[in-house]
Amino acid sequence: MDSETKTIYESALEIADKIDRHIAKQHTTLETVHEMLRMDLRNFLIFLTIADHVIEKDELRYINKSLGYTFDQETLRNFIAKSDIARDNFLNDPPASLQYFLDYAKDEFIVHESKYYDINKLYILTFQTMGEDFLATCRHMDLTEVNQLTRYRFMLESKIRTYSKSGKMSTSQPDSIPFVSRNKQKENESESEVDIPFIGTVTEASATKDDLDSLLKQLNDLIGLDSVKEEVTDLINLLKIVELRQRNGLKAPSVTKHFVFTGNPGTGKTTVARLLSQIYCSLGILSKGHLVEVDRSGLVAAYMGQTAIKVKEVVDRAKGGVLFIDEAYALANESREGDFGQEAIDTLVKAMEDNRDDLIVIVAGYPKEMDTFIQTNPGLKSRFQKTIFFPDYNAEDLFRIFEKFCKESDYMLSDESCIYLKEKLADFSQHTDRYFGNARTIRNFLNIAISEQANRLLTENTTSKEDLVTLQPIDLATIFENKEENA
Repeated sequence: MDSETKTIYESALEIADKIDRHIAKQHTTLETVHEMLRMDLRNFLIFLTIADHVIEKDELRYINKSLGYTFDQETLRNFIAKSDIARDNFLNDPPASLQYFLDYAKDEFIVHESKYYDINKLYILTFQTMGEDFLATCRHMDLTEVNQLTRYRFMLESKIRTYSKSGKMSTSQPDSIPFVSRNKQKENESESEVDIPFIGTVTEASATKDDLDSLLKQLNDLIGLDSVKEEVTDLINLLKIVELRQRNGLKAPSVTKHFVFTGNPGTGKTTVARLLSQIYCSLGILSKGHLVEVDRSGLVAAYMGQTAIKVKEVVDRAKGGVLFIDEAYALANESREGDFGQEAIDTLVKAMEDNRDDLIVIVAGYPKEMDTFIQTNPGLKSRFQKTIFFPDYNAEDLFRIFEKFCKESDYMLSDESCIYLKEKLADFSQHTDRYFGNARTIRNFLNIAISEQANRLLTENTTSKEDLVTLQPIDLATIFENKEENA
């Protein structure tokens, strides 16, 4: 789940928790609204999953990881067979949690503290962004799944409109929900009327133009990435010389502004992009130094004519900083019928030219896929002339990252745990593949260890301060036992 989707989802859960405290106990004794929302989102993602009659491992993994379920393919099939998800009437009835959100939104005595002040819009946005993020993570997205996402959103909008007018929740949906094709604009809707939400994250610059030394220190303090640091340092040195030559009336060599970052997930690409944006700002090349991070879902829309609008809005948001497009190769999937990825690429190329004086674009992804992506448009090949490869972390780096995460969370490793973890990581790092999450995987390792420690401490009834902060080998063992079983 990307960061923006997670933020929206967590905001919706916060509202659900408020409803539970103020309303839900009066209405149900079965589940909390918090749990209702989680189950409604589960059913919604399953609804998208079965649209193409195939349950992919990526889809199953997303449902389990994002919503906290433990489905395997067999149990999921059994669940689908016993539910109404695969039946025609699934789109006829609103999710159980919707009624509570609507009632809460009307209650003038309850303070809405969420930044998404419109609770109804937040509810729709939760399903929309999670659906888009879900489809974006799938390796083989089908047009039917996209259409089902559109139909589901239309159903939610229709239910909310009906409730707003009559104060009643309709539980039957006539044949008024269109099966929308991505090749057609919504009927009677102009481009100017289309509401296209921003799907991505924005990191504001924290440094001023006088902070170059501090930014370089942050770069050099990053664990590992020696080759990346060297390339970035060489680039900065060249930019300094270019500035000096210009001051002295000399011809200055051209310096590439846009980059391709290649490497596996969790290798620091986003972190370096964020620092690079602020470094360029400190050198006077960019006016703001912020970072806008998006992926395919943040650039490609569902209807003809909307993708160009969406790309232009993202570019406008990124002006003065860096636009970071993760897994950019997903834009160039020609196997998707009616796909608007190429439109996004073409629009992006033009926008880069139009904003060449105050915008840097970084595209990121796996090396092979990014090579293919750059070849999809002559404009891409001419603008992205610099590629920086981010290698996987070695065992020593992974250990240092684990220690860093521990320190940030007020945990520490015992001496025995240090020895144990170094040995395990040395072996583990030799058996990774291209999908290895590097630092992200290590963060997950820490979360598992923290959970194991909590269970152990409560079982042993030992909760001194030293016990609370110290991770023992037994707390780490589960991590590698699971990995060895799956090897």
